[in-house]
Amino acid sequence: MAFVRAFRILLAGAAALVLASCGGGSSVVSDFRPTRVVVFGDAMADMKLGAGGTALYTINGDGTVNNWVRQLASHYSLTPLDANVKAKAHARITSASGATGVAATSVTSQIAAWAGGFTSNDLVIVSAGTSDLIFEGNAAVVANTSAAQSTAVSNVRQAARELATQVRQLVSSGAQHVLVLTPYNMGKTPWASSVSSTGFLETLSDEFYIELVYNVSDLSERVLVVDSRVQLNGMVNSASYSGLSVACTPTAAGVGIGIGTGKVDASLCDAATAGHLVAGYDANKYLFADPVYPTPLAHRELGEYAYSKLRVRW
Repeated sequence: MAFVRAFRILLAGAAALVLASCGGGSSVVSDFRPTRVVVFGDAMADMKLGAGGTALYTINGDGTVNNWVRQLASHYSLTPLDANVKAKAHARITSASGATGVAATSVTSQIAAWAGGFTSNDLVIVSAGTSDLIFEGNAAVVANTSAAQSTAVSNVRQAARELATQVRQLVSSGAQHVLVLTPYNMGKTPWASSVSSTGFLETLSDEFYIELVYNVSDLSERVLVVDSRVQLNGMVNSASYSGLSVACTPTAAGVGIGIGTGKVDASLCDAATAGHLVAGYDANKYLFADPVYPTPLAHRELGEYAYSKLRVRW
């Protein structure tokens, strides 16, 4: 098994190099400047732009850019519009049951329902897989058996293949510039530390990435895969940031992030509400709003990282 996994890692590494290179004879226009952003995915890309939707899975109401897609779009003087952002909190890739066990419009359904077409000036963003990692990871953590862990790994690999199929569908439908942000390393979250499952959840994250990259490697002309594990790993390990500290207090606790009841839920966390942020909270240091989801700071850094990769690629 170790040999097989090592071989798959090498294959994924080679595929990632292919996806990162522009390649001779590419028909992709250089110096790409999008005029529209179209977004599919889960809570990482759900900006709650619809009527009455304001509670993102980060720190809300702090007056800053608090979503990585917004940060990326700002480099092109673009503002994501409700009509073009189909991402939904807790959406899994194909299951109609979200990360919390409550119905959520899957990424597959989001893409199937898209009727807006695509042009060469569209930047199509897919930010998915986080909910699948949370759902499968939590099931295995709760069961606490090797069999449950093996099942979770198998299910996560399948989810990655299903996401690759959806990316392929976007390309077939005319999308010429597709940026896929992979889930960050769940093993580097406060959740993983709190349940003593850092190694397992890191493996789960790695398996998703390996499977996804391998299955979209032939789409390198139109697809850019951005590995968010690289950026967040570096920040968690840096002394410049607060590591695994959680910014929101138990006052903002509920059932909304898929890791059990009574956990801090960033969608309930508002910087303007007394008691919602821990004493001594530093907006320039904290990376996690709750045990899973990033703060506005981490979102902005992810947006900058994605932009740097996009600018080099196209």
